Amino acid sequence: MNRYTQFLSGCLIIFCFVNTAFGQPAQKSYHSRPSFSISVGNWQPHSLNDEPRFDSFGAAGATPFVSLSFLLPLRGGTNICLSTGFWALQDLDEVETVHSLTLLPISIDFKYILVPENRLTAYVQYGGGFYWGIENVSSPLENINEARTGIGVNLGAGFDLTLSHYLGFGVEFQYVYMVFDRPLGGVEDFSGPRITGLIHFIL
Repeated sequence: MNRYTQFLSGCLIIFCFVNTAFGQPAQKSYHSRPSFSISVGNWQPHSLNDEPRFDSFGAAGATPFVSLSFLLPLRGGTNICLSTGFWALQDLDEVETVHSLTLLPISIDFKYILVPENRLTAYVQYGGGFYWGIENVSSPLENINEARTGIGVNLGAGFDLTLSHYLGFGVEFQYVYMVFDRPLGGVEDFSGPRITGLIHFIL
């Protein structure tokens, strides 16, 4: 059993356990109100382990994946989510002339809440967006005019827990299929799993 299977199994156990305590009905206004979210987690493209030039995930010096998102309820349990993020690899000594990579995504997703009447609810989410990849930068927007462009598609699931009228927490697992039109650090395919924890600020 790999660590992603273990993680998902653990989330399922936690979901079932916590649902006993937090499964009571949520305020209906929560699901009809927009929210901002901050997420931090781990994105591990397969190329980090498969490509010899990256050696390994740890050796490549990957930063956590960080993103900001805005969730807009449509109707029922359907929501639309707009997000942007940041992820980088540093200290790529194995790649000649390339010492760092930065990825900047902008995506749109549809999020379907499965049990909208409960404070603790599972959901599924899918969508896609555009990615900009930049080599040899020290700040996120440096040399943005030299960025490679790519397209990503993602499918995921998770759960949200409403803590109060204005605050919530969530955990999400996504698989991201993402390729660039030109190689970034010698690699075009940055597809892989992404696991994040989220804090929701409900408006």
